[in-house]
Amino acid sequence: MKCNIEAGIVFDVGSLYAHFQRLQDTRKPKGIRYPLALVLLLIVLAKICGEDRPSGIAECAKHRTEMLVEWLKLKRNSLPHHSTYRRILAEVVNVEELEHIQHIYLSGEKSFGTQVLVSIDGTVLRGTLDNQQQGTYLLAAYLPAEGIVLMEVAIEGKGGEIPAAPRVLNRLDLREKVVIGDALHTQKELSRQIVAAGGGLYLVCERQSGTDRRRYPFVV
Repeated sequence: MKCNIEAGIVFDVGSLYAHFQRLQDTRKPKGIRYPLALVLLLIVLAKICGEDRPSGIAECAKHRTEMLVEWLKLKRNSLPHHSTYRRILAEVVNVEELEHIQHIYLSGEKSFGTQVLVSIDGTVLRGTLDNQQQGTYLLAAYLPAEGIVLMEVAIEGKGGEIPAAPRVLNRLDLREKVVIGDALHTQKELSRQIVAAGGGLYLVCERQSGTDRRRYPFVV
């Protein structure tokens, strides 16, 4: 099923673009040349092509302008400047709202999430706005066998994983899933939360005695 919107873009109902349309655009209506959903869609497409920075995203889209204009039935024959991507990423996008929409979209994809294992792990995301930006710590829940990130939140360093883990997992359907993680997540409350949600827990703990360090599984 196809829909036409005022901006002239054609999209499938239930598509990623349709989900992006549900996000709040905090920009003033006057002067908006490109809808927020379109900009985010172009960012996703460029990311698939390996681009992480606004300049690379803009260049990637520019080389495919004719194709994208035709496929999306755009009224304009141009695509956003790199400054637009930078401004959208830095000032407009509400991260938590975007994560919620992402979760809803992935949950509705029947081909996604067929694996039992859900991994939680912290990582550092290098700067995407400019070279001076410090790395951002993230805690993500993902499907390791499929390479799909289900939910992620920004945290304050490694120690932020413990309070953030319940918030991340609370947004996921853990029924018949097994959550795996490192020793940092061997927390009683987190274990109770996962079991109450219908899931299981497999963590790897380390115990050191002198120079002898051993790893033990922790299963719930």
